[in-house]
Amino acid sequence: MPKISVILPVLNGEKYLSEAIRSILDQTLADFELIIINDGSMDKTEEIIKSFKDPRIVYINNSKNLGLAASYNKGIEVARGKYIARMDADDVSLPERFAEQFLFLERKPYIGIVGSSIIIMNESGRRVAVHNRSESHLGIKFSSLFSTPMYHPTVMGRKEIFKSHHFNETFSNSEDYELWSRLLFETDVKFANIRKPLLKYRIYPQSFTQTLNLDRRALSAHNTIKNVGHYINLSQSEKDFIIHLRQEKMLSPFEFIVGIILYCQAAIAFIKKEHPGMTETIGIWSKYFKFIITLTKFEIRKVLKI
Repeated sequence: MPKISVILPVLNGEKYLSEAIRSILDQTLADFELIIINDGSMDKTEEIIKSFKDPRIVYINNSKNLGLAASYNKGIEVARGKYIARMDADDVSLPERFAEQFLFLERKPYIGIVGSSIIIMNESGRRVAVHNRSESHLGIKFSSLFSTPMYHPTVMGRKEIFKSHHFNETFSNSEDYELWSRLLFETDVKFANIRKPLLKYRIYPQSFTQTLNLDRRALSAHNTIKNVGHYINLSQSEKDFIIHLRQEKMLSPFEFIVGIILYCQAAIAFIKKEHPGMTETIGIWSKYFKFIITLTKFEIRKVLKI
């Protein structure tokens, strides 16, 4: 049985797919199976997949497009590894990613799911920035109130968690955010993030995230509304703020103030209920001030149309 089952769904991913597959096959930890799910592609995706003759590749060809969540679940069903890892068709896993995450989970059996920081790269592969997520479980849980707390293609977790908790196939996007939220608030599964970047995450105009329409962005906002609702009762204006922020709409001065107050109230209620340590509490308030700065910059850009 392989140590790791890697699930890589792809839809019309011919442009970057070879690089993504190669980054998995070149991992320093070589004991894995790579489950590639072709979700109804109409380009050269299948040709590219079949050009790799590595026996660790398991190829699944959907007869029609099922969507990300259904494809993930299909991969989970056939996965044989002790751990399940995610990968996207336009990203690049760094060579030591699997080795570091496998060792992390082996040494910390109380952790169920681990992610990492990412290197943001542009369409041509040039490094743009490094992005981090909270490392501790409570820091991750607080982060989930307002955004997804894990970079999905960096995630590796224990097989039994994914086998017992599938992705919600009614979600056409943010299915990862919905699953992390469900696990964080309805189970005892513990999360962690490794500070070191272990994946290069590609951002370009045609990427899935960049092409989400307003309705699908609003769907993601409902994860946030539900999560914050565990700590405070939201008014309609607060719900509207969350939806408009996720849709990247220009906020009115009233909505801007609503957002700042809402984040503060959520932080206070979270600290009161979860009792984080001093370091985590400082991290929560640090996030609050970063949120104010980010929100201010966002509004200035909208006004100046930058």
